[in-house]
Formats: sequence, C-alpha cells, structure tokens
Amino acid sequence: MQRNQISALVAAMFASAGVLVAGAAHADNFVDRGNPDNALNGQCIDGTNPLCVATKSGTFVATSSTNFTSGTNAKAGSSGIAIGDQSNAGSQGGSGSGGGIAIGVGAQALANSATAIGTVAVAQGNTALAVGRQSAAIGDYSMALGNVADAHGTSSIALGHSALASGDRSIAIGGANPTTSDGVSNGASYDAATQTRAGGTQSVAIGAGAQTNDNNQVAIGSGSVGANNGGTPVFGGTAAPVGGAVSFGSLGHERQIKNVAAGAADTDAVNVQQLKNVNSTLSTGIANVDARVTSVGNTLSTSIANVDQRVTNVGNSLSTSIVTATQNVVKYTDDSHAAIALDGSNGTTIGGVAAGVADTDAVNVGQLKGSVAPLQTSLSTAAANITNLQNNVTGLNASLSTAASNIGGLQAADARNVKYDGASGFDSVTFAGPNGTTLHNVADGVSANDAVNVGQLGKATDTLNQSIANVGNSVTKLGDQVTTNTGNIAALQQDALQWNPSLGTYDASHGGNSPQRIGNLAAGQNGTDAVNVDQLNAAIHDGTSQLDALAVKYDDPSKRQVSLGTGNGGVLVRVTNVAEGNVSTGSTDAVNGAQLRRAIDGTAAALGGGATANTDGSITAPAYKIGGDSFNNVGDALTNLDGRVGSNTTTLGNHETRIGNAETNIAVNTNAIAGLQKDALQFDPTLGAYNAARGGAPTKLTSIADGNVAAGSTDAVNGGQLYGVKSDLEQQITQVSNQTGEAVKNVVKYDVDGNGNRLNSVSLIGGNPNAAVVLKNVAAGTDDTDAVNVKQLKSVQSNLDQLGALAVQYDDSSKGSITLGGAGGTRITNVKAGTLSATSTDAVNGSQLYATNQQVSKNTTDIANLQDNVTNIANGKAGLVQQQDPKSAITVGKDSGGTSVNFTGTAGDRVLTGVAAGVNANDAVNMAQFNDALKTAAVNDQIRAAATDANTTWIARADAGSIGSTATATGKNAVAVGQGSVADRDNSFSVGAKGNERQVTNVAAGTASTDAVNVQQLNDNLNAASTQAKGYTDQRIGQVYNSFNDLKKDMYGGVASAMAVAGLPQPTGAGRSMVSAATSNYHGQQGFAAGYSYVTESNRWVVKASVTGNARSDFGAVVGAGYQF
Repeated sequence: MQRNQISALVAAMFASAGVLVAGAAHADNFVDRGNPDNALNGQCIDGTNPLCVATKSGTFVATSSTNFTSGTNAKAGSSGIAIGDQSNAGSQGGSGSGGGIAIGVGAQALANSATAIGTVAVAQGNTALAVGRQSAAIGDYSMALGNVADAHGTSSIALGHSALASGDRSIAIGGANPTTSDGVSNGASYDAATQTRAGGTQSVAIGAGAQTNDNNQVAIGSGSVGANNGGTPVFGGTAAPVGGAVSFGSLGHERQIKNVAAGAADTDAVNVQQLKNVNSTLSTGIANVDARVTSVGNTLSTSIANVDQRVTNVGNSLSTSIVTATQNVVKYTDDSHAAIALDGSNGTTIGGVAAGVADTDAVNVGQLKGSVAPLQTSLSTAAANITNLQNNVTGLNASLSTAASNIGGLQAADARNVKYDGASGFDSVTFAGPNGTTLHNVADGVSANDAVNVGQLGKATDTLNQSIANVGNSVTKLGDQVTTNTGNIAALQQDALQWNPSLGTYDASHGGNSPQRIGNLAAGQNGTDAVNVDQLNAAIHDGTSQLDALAVKYDDPSKRQVSLGTGNGGVLVRVTNVAEGNVSTGSTDAVNGAQLRRAIDGTAAALGGGATANTDGSITAPAYKIGGDSFNNVGDALTNLDGRVGSNTTTLGNHETRIGNAETNIAVNTNAIAGLQKDALQFDPTLGAYNAARGGAPTKLTSIADGNVAAGSTDAVNGGQLYGVKSDLEQQITQVSNQTGEAVKNVVKYDVDGNGNRLNSVSLIGGNPNAAVVLKNVAAGTDDTDAVNVKQLKSVQSNLDQLGALAVQYDDSSKGSITLGGAGGTRITNVKAGTLSATSTDAVNGSQLYATNQQVSKNTTDIANLQDNVTNIANGKAGLVQQQDPKSAITVGKDSGGTSVNFTGTAGDRVLTGVAAGVNANDAVNMAQFNDALKTAAVNDQIRAAATDANTTWIARADAGSIGSTATATGKNAVAVGQGSVADRDNSFSVGAKGNERQVTNVAAGTASTDAVNVQQLNDNLNAASTQAKGYTDQRIGQVYNSFNDLKKDMYGGVASAMAVAGLPQPTGAGRSMVSAATSNYHGQQGFAAGYSYVTESNRWVVKASVTGNARSDFGAVVGAGYQF
C-alpha cells in the first residue's frame, strides 16, 4: 500500500474521515499534519503545507511557514495569505507571485505584494490594493477602495463606490449613486451620470460625478467636469504653457471660490479686493487718459487749422493743370486704394509726424536729415540728368518738326500708296485700279509665301503639262500590265492551291475534281510543316519498331499473363501512374503504391506502440511498455496484461483483507464510507479521466460488454473485440502482401540503368522476349509528345493524298510559269502590295491600281483648279495682296508667315499715308496720336504727372515717391508727403520728419487688422476693456472663494475620517476575530469608520482591513497585516 493511502486510512480512523482511491484524500473533520503527499480537495497535494485542516462542510485551512490559506479552493503563493472560498493570493496562473493577500469570496491578488479584500475584489498590478466588493486595482501600485471601485492606471487611486481612475497616476475620489441594493447578486450597478472618473494622465476628479477627460485636468466638486488646457489670455499677449486646468463645476453649474487671499506672485490667484483696486487704478488712469486725449484733441484741432492754412497757401502755387476741385484733399489715386497722391506744386507739408519705427510707419524730418548727405550726390546726378533731358527735348522738338514735314509728304503721296484694308488685322490689301493693277518688276519667288511672276507661272505650266503627258504614258503602260496581270491572275486562280472556307483547309481537289497529288514536296521540319511520303514511311517504320520494342504485350494468345522485363536480363520493371484499384470482395483490380501505403500505415496505426510503416512496405514492430517490460507484438502484450490482471486481483484481495482489518477499529459510518471508496471506479480530475489503478499499478476490468465499434463511438472495447481486430489485421496484412506480389508482376515500369537510376523510357516486354508488345486502346494523341494511334496515321496519309489535288504547282520543271486551274479564271486574294519601281517584278494588288486611278483623277482636277487660280490672280482674289470683294479688307500674305512688311523701294523709304488712328495694342498709330502721346510722360505704374508749360512736381525715384519741397523717399516703395518729410524705410508712408511731425486728421474708424485707428476707437476700446475686466474678475474671484471654502470642509472631513479609523480596536487573543466601528467630529465635519481584524491561531499574524467615510461624501479604505515575534 502506498504512503498516501496509509495516511488516508489513519486519518479516517482518528477523524471519521474517508479514503479516496488513487491518492486523492477527502475527509470530513480531517487533520493530517506534516504529510507532503496527501490531497485535500486538490488543495494540499504539493507537500508544502505542514498542516491541512478540512471541516465537515468541505472548507479547509492550510498553513505553512511561507503561506496561509482558508476556504474552499483557496490558493496562496509564496508568503501569501488567501482567506475565503475560491480566493487566490498568487499569479493569474495560480501560484507564481509572492507576498499577495486575498481576503473574501473570490478575492484575487494576482501580482507581487498585491492585496485584494472583499468579495470578488481583484488586485492585478504589482503592490496594488483593492478593498471592497468587486473592486479592481489593475495598474501597478494602484489603489481601489470602495465597492466596484476601479484603479486602472499605473499608480492610480480610486476611492468610493464605482470610482474610476483610468489614467496613469490619476486620482478619482467620490461615490456614484447606486441603482440597486442587490449588488452582490446582480453585479456592479450604478448611475453612470454620477460616476466619478479620472480619465487623463495625472488628472484628479474629487466629488460625486466629477469627471476629467484630458491629461493634468483637475475637477473638484460634485458634478464638476475638467476644462480644456491652455487658451488665450483675456487681456491679450501670448498664452504661456500650462500644466493643466482646474475646474470647480461644469457648464451652467459653476462654483465660487471663497476666502482667497490676495495674490502676490505673477501666477497667484487674485481676489475681488485686488480686482477692485485694479479697477480703481484703471478708472483713475482712464480719467487721466481722457484728460490727455482732450488736450491732444485741442492740440490736434489747432494743428489741423495750421495745416489747413498751409495747404491753402501751397494750393495758391500749384500747377494750373492740376484739378482745383481736389487741391485741399488727400485722396487715393484710384479705387484700389493702393496709393495716395498729394497735389502741392512745391510739395505738401504734413506736420506732427512722430518718428516711424515699424516698416510701414511714416518718417519725420529728423529721420530724413540722417539720409540727406547720401542724397546730395544723387541730387547732383539728377540735376545733370535733367539738363541732359532738356537738351534731348530740344533735339526731340527738331525731330518732331522734321517728322511733321515728312508726315505732310506722306499725306500728299497717300493717294498713290498701297494700303492695308481696314484699321486692324492687316490681312488684306486692295489695289485701286478700276480694271486691276499690274505689279511690274516682280522678282522670282523663292520661299513658299513669296509672290511669283509670269515667267515662273509659265515654267510651272510647261512642267505640269509634261507631267500630265508622262502620267498618261504611265497609265497606258499600267493598263497593259494590268491586262497581263489579269491573265496571270486568272491562270493562277485556276491552278493555285486555295483555301476552301467550307472545309476550313486548303483544298487540292483542283476546281472540285477528285483529289490531286502535291508533288515535289520538301521534307517538313517544323511541327506544322507538311510531311512527304518518305517522311511518313520512315515515321511508320520507326514507330512500329519503337512500339514493338517498348510495347507491353500478353505472354501468349490466351491473354492470361503479361510479363514485364522479358529479355531485360531479369531486371525488374516498375509500373507507374497506376490508377487506384477497387478494394473490395471479389475485386481483381491492381492496387498502386499509395493504396498499399495507406493499408500499411493503417495497420501500423492500429498496432500502436510506436509501430511505423517503412518505405519498403514492412512494418517496424511495436514496443508495448507494460509494467516496465517491453513487448514487440500484440499477442505477448495481451498475455502479459492477462498475467498482470491476475496478479492485480491477488493484490487487490490482500488490500481488501488489510482494509477489512482496519475497518474493525473505525467508528460508526466507516463501513458505508469504505464500501463507497474502496472498490469504486472514480474520476481523477488530475488525469481528466476515470482511474482504474490500484496501488499505483493498472488493474483489469472484467465482464465488459462489447462496445459499439463505429465512428464517434466512445464505448470501451473488451479483450475479445481487440483479439478480433488483431486477427483481422493479420489476415489483411497477409492478403495485402499476396496482392502486392501479384501487382508488381503486372506493372509496367520505367527503364533503369545499371545503377538502378530511372531512365526516360519504358520498355514493354511480353511473354516472347523477341516479339513486340501491342498497345491496345491507345487514345488519339493531342500534344506534340503524345503517342499516336493507327487511326491518326491513316488520317495523315489521307490528308496527304488530298493535299496534292489542291496544290498550286509550276507548269513544268523549268518553273517559268504557273497556270491556275479555274475554269473561268482564278482570283488570287490577300496579295501583298508589290514594290513599284523601274526594276520591280512584284505583282500589284487591286488597292495599288485603285490608288493609281485616284491619282490620275486628282491630276485632272488639279489642272482645272490651276486654270481657275490663274484667273483669280488676275482678278485680285489670289496672290500676296488680295481682296475677296470691294468692301472687304485687303490682305497681304495672309496664308504665309513673316513678322514684318518692307515698303522700301529703289528710291528709299516710302511714306504710308491715310493711316487711321490705332485702337488695339498692335495697331499702327498716326501722327496725331503721336503728338498727343508726347504731352504725357509716365513716371511709374502708380503716379503720373501731366506735362505742361507750368511748374511740375518732381518724383525722386521710380520705385519710391516724394511729394513736397525737400521731401525724400529713399526706402523701397516708400512715400514721403509734405515739405521736409522723410521716408527712409521700405514700404513706409511719411507725412513729416523727426521733430517736425504732423497730425493725420479725419481718419475713419479702422476695420481690418492693418487699418489705422482714430481717437474715438481708442476711447471705446479702453472703456470696453475696463468694463470687461471688472466683470470677469468679480466672477472668477467669487468662484475661487466658493471652491476653496468647499475644499476646506473636505479637508476637515478627511481629518475626521482619519480620527475615526484610528479609533478602531482590534482583538488580542490568538485565533480571535473582531468587527469594530468608530465615529469622530472635527471642525463640524462628521467622520466614521468600520473594520475587520483577525489574529491567527499561532498568534503570529495579524490581519486588519478598514473602511472610512465622512459627511463630505469622501470615502477611503486601508488594509494591513503584521507578523509579531
């Protein structure tokens, strides 16, 4: 008897316990101390517990030097504590982690040093703490305190019913509104709207229903919602980086923050008093600004009056060509508002202009003086340029006088000039001769668009006539050739081998007569070439010889036997590609290797014991391990099993005798318990099956009825059935072996060389080694490498006979002519276009002849058109200068290229008179337009000065403008307006200089971001800012005060909770438990706590768990364990 069975019997004798076969012990009120092998409900089988205690109700307590467990199926890892049914203080696999504490039904502490207290509480992270029904501390170092509390993030804290801290290092404190009182049976149930959630990393949510959804958010107070981080400062400026936002409420449910001390640092909160002080200071400042603005306004009024007087004085000396209606108004030059033109003849002074700073600011005189010295050289150069310009103008006047004289001459000769039709287009010229105008002295045209003279036209006509004559001769010769070709084609159609569409082949029947031979046919080479009789005879001879050598034939006419390899020196022949034969009773089909292999594999699989099928068809003997002995066949194995069953029966009788002796000392109920456990075949959960072993050795099960042997059957089979399978297998193996030998004899195989390597040939050897083997039932070959049958060979001969009848052949061996055999002539179709040359002997096809006919017709039409063109040239409707009708435009070379028309004659240049005023950009201009153009000179693309005999305003540069005496604009795109004004920065507009600034009055209120603002806009914005700042500060300070008042009460409540939990007592006696409660009050806030504590029987371990709460709806929990020595 094994040691674990003896221990179970002893336990049963002294503690009214029972015995479980196969080493699994279960006992009511059973105690087994120091037993490393005993099993107690599957919980004390590892030998690590020196003490296992099982109560009658099925629960147990097991302690050791490294762990403590109490409850059904409670599990504890190294140094772990598991208290409660199904509790687990180990890893997710069951026992891999150490130091865990699980207290409560289904409590799970699944990581190192994790603690789970409460029904189905789960502490999954390392050193995680979960206290409360269905609480979960998933993240490492997380803490979940309260029913259904969930601390999911790393280092997160969730306190209160259903509180959720999902972000890393997040904190959620507050309880949701439960929707059912039966949470244990119905699971977690709560009002999602009141759940406290901390969703972002390092976020904090405090209060029932408080929620944060972003990183670093803080939501304080019931129903508060975390606000988005960042934002734009109310009073302008750039938003500084922030570490998160704090919310004390939600949209529509804001809170005040009370008792806020006055802020000192830049980032401190300010209270209402500070805001009032700011408002008072701002009001005083605004009043001072108002006074200053009033003073500035008075000064501006005076300055404006002075400017008006100066503008009036300047206006008296303006050029007479400037429009007087706008002399006192500064205006945009056009509706695009891109430039402003000041109209002072000597410049317009803009006073009171401060020194410009930005690129778009106006500059004053002081700034301009710094740029005066570099401008002196430029001014001197400009003066010299003006002198040169005046000299040029003088010369221009002389040229204009000469031009006027020339224009007069041109006008006089205009009546005799050839002119373009119309004022635009220049695409026609009409000659004025009533009967047409003759152009003399026309040189021979060279380019395609040159005019041709009569001499060139005559030569072209003579050449064309000769070409027409040549074409006529060619046509005559071509007609003769066509006639000859027609006869040849008719002969060719009669005798040529032609395609017969009804047959889908070339037809050699020669006009429908009997089949004709195709003689003189060369031997075919490619797969699609025709073969001649010599090739066919050779193929038949070779094929017959090869087939006779390779054919597989019956040994004799009785057809009872086919011998392979006859005459092959006794070398065996392999037959491949054999289809699977029918394996059934009465079947005479040959079987292939795959079928034989499956039969051998099935036999080996049925034998088991490591039996395998070898490649040569043999089966490796099985090796059955029975009781340490090895057997290589089924018979020996069964014989050994029979002997062991008999031995086990004897051993079982001995065991029964010993058990009977032991039962005399067992108390009441032992007979019933022993009778149930002694001989029953019981399920072993470790094996996952019923275990029939006794004493550690297999036992025989007798009187087993025949099991159902069918697919899906789970019945046990007895020895008789197994013996029948053995006999059937042995018989089948013998039959397969016999069939295999017979099949091999009839197999046709590839030839092999002397080394047994397979060759790419198969030799068929019949019973007579000297006779060929006939292959019957050979299908017609389709691929190039397929074998052909006699029917295909006969068909080839028939086709060859028919081919001669339709072949196109030379008339005789000289190959000088081919006569086509068609009775009415034979058409040759699909004739490729022949080469047309002097030496070509190619046949031409119908399309080539048709093209020749079309060209002859075209030449005839072209000659007629040429005659018409000569007439059109004479009528002025053709040539370089044309006019289609008297009212249309005259064109010059409208159908040719060229970019200029040259009117120069032998006497020099010609005057073009009668030129109408040009309208489009590419029209010619007449003298009147030219004179008007001289009166206006374009300075740049923005500002234009009208040229008159009076004074003009000088523009300093083309890319900048200065208007006014000594005004300078040196910056790119800069404008200086007014006497002494300086614009020395790019893209600047100046109305004065440093020390001589000007006011800009009548400024409209700006609308765009780059508009100037007037004093009214400035005043309005200052008043609005003051009002907004005061109202916002009052509101925010109130909110801060309320929030801090609530926070103070929460702090007092926290102190009260701490006081209450500190007042909980605990038991002092070994094995004692205590449930305790306490209450406290601190600064008007009520706190309460409840706890459970337990001292182990050894008085070494003390376990304590407590929960606490207060009137502020804040809750907490704490758990601890200690080891005293």
